[in-house]
Amino acid sequence: MGNKKGQGRPGAFPGHTAVDVGQFSDDGQWWWDGTSWIATSQIVLPQLPVTEFEKSGKLKGARTFMRRAAWLGFWNTSINVALVFLFPWLAALRDYRSWKLEQLALATAYLLGPHEAMLAGETSLLDSHITNGSVRWDLAVSVTAAHVLVLGIDSLDGQPRWVALAGRATDVKIERRSLVFGLYPALWISRGNVQWRIRGTPSVFRPDPVLEAWRQAATTVTSNKP
Repeated sequence: MGNKKGQGRPGAFPGHTAVDVGQFSDDGQWWWDGTSWIATSQIVLPQLPVTEFEKSGKLKGARTFMRRAAWLGFWNTSINVALVFLFPWLAALRDYRSWKLEQLALATAYLLGPHEAMLAGETSLLDSHITNGSVRWDLAVSVTAAHVLVLGIDSLDGQPRWVALAGRATDVKIERRSLVFGLYPALWISRGNVQWRIRGTPSVFRPDPVLEAWRQAATTVTSNKP
């Protein structure tokens, strides 16, 4: 493991009581919690603080709409009804995205400390599915000056809860893919032969800041190597 010793940084989050936090091993398989090394796959993020977006009350309308849409059987209604709901649905997704990105920034600070902030992030919404018999939940990606994190989100109204990937920017590849006319846009994050998909909705999904932040981080790290 590399970088095992802390740099005397203050705790990244109220849940931390030790001063040395927010470090991953060089291979991304271990995380220093301030007192001991924990396998990255075993990290469970604590309950995050309420975000500013949620405090503002803007999320209430989106939550109300999603509940009503589910109750009306939004996903199985006629085309005419779906068209009526389309623009309010997109607006609700944008609000959820704004909230999730604030949560993602908090989760990044918890994992990496206050001196390595999230530069850009993106999240999937309502993309839980079953692959090879296992449930795959929504994912979010956070890019910092040195790392790329992929975090699992426990539910639409939940939060980032576990770490699927912690890698150096130079060890990770991020691509944007979509079908014809921009349908089903997605970010594909890969390290080695393992991939993670973060799929979005047109007019809601904004992958460009993530791609730009990752390119800059990878270039900076590479240029700083002796």
